[in-house]
Amino acid sequence: MKKLVVALIMLIIICPHFALGQPQIFTTLRGGTDSIVWDGKWSYLQEWKPMTENILRFNDGNELSVKTGHDRQNLYVFLDFISEKQFEKKSDYGIVCINANKTIESDLQKDDYCFLVALESYNPLTFQGGGDLAETNHLVKIQNDQGFIAVGGISDEHDRYGGPPHTSYEFKIPIKTIGSSDVYNFYAATYDAKTNKVYSWPQNVTSNEFPAVPSPAEWGELISPDKTLPEFPWPLFMMVLSFSLIVFVTRKQFVSKDNQFKI
Repeated sequence: MKKLVVALIMLIIICPHFALGQPQIFTTLRGGTDSIVWDGKWSYLQEWKPMTENILRFNDGNELSVKTGHDRQNLYVFLDFISEKQFEKKSDYGIVCINANKTIESDLQKDDYCFLVALESYNPLTFQGGGDLAETNHLVKIQNDQGFIAVGGISDEHDRYGGPPHTSYEFKIPIKTIGSSDVYNFYAATYDAKTNKVYSWPQNVTSNEFPAVPSPAEWGELISPDKTLPEFPWPLFMMVLSFSLIVFVTRKQFVSKDNQFKI
C-alpha cells in the first residue's frame, strides 16, 4: 500500500498540470502547413483537418472550434465560430493570447502577448502586456513580427462544418516572438459585435470590454510546441509512465500475496 501511495505522489509531482485540473488543449507537430491559404477560412477540406481540435458548446447554443498545431517554428491557430449567423465586418474579431512563462500573474506582464485580427481584415495587431493603463488590460500595441499572419474571413462551401456562412480566423504566430516552452498559458476568443458577446477558451472567463482579455490566472494551458518537441507531448508521456508504475506496483503486491498463500 505504501508503494502505491508513493507512486501516486510521484504522479502529482511529475505531472502537476494534470493534478491542478486546469483547462488544457493539446497540440502536436503537423506537416503541410506550407499549403495553408491565408484567407481567414477553410480553403479546401484538408487544410486545417490535421490540426488538434477542441469544440466548445456554450449555454446559448453557439459553438466554437479551436484548432491548433505547430511546425517547431510557428504556432497555428484556427478559430471557427461555427454557429454565428450574423456578423459585422471590421467589428467582429478573433484573438489569441499566449505566455511562455510558467508563473501566472493577475495582470498582463511583458511576457504576455495577444494577437488580434478583425473580420475581413488582413492587418492584424500584436499586443504586449506590461503597460500602465488598467483600462486596456495593461496591453500595449507593438510592431508585428515579419512572420506573423492573421486573417479574419467568412466561411464558404469549403468549410468543414458547412451550414450558413459564419466567421473564422486564421493565425500563424512565430514561436520566436512568444518564446519556446513545453507548456504555454493560453487564451483564445471570438467577439460577436451583433450580440456584444465574447466566446472564449477557456469558457466564460472574460468581459465584453475591448480588448476582451481576462487575467492570465484564468487562462488555460496549451501543451505544447517547442523547438525540440516530439509528436507525443512529454506531460502525457509522463502521465502514462506514472500510471504504468502504479499498475506495476499494484500487480506486484497481488502476485506477492498469491505466492504467500501458495506457500
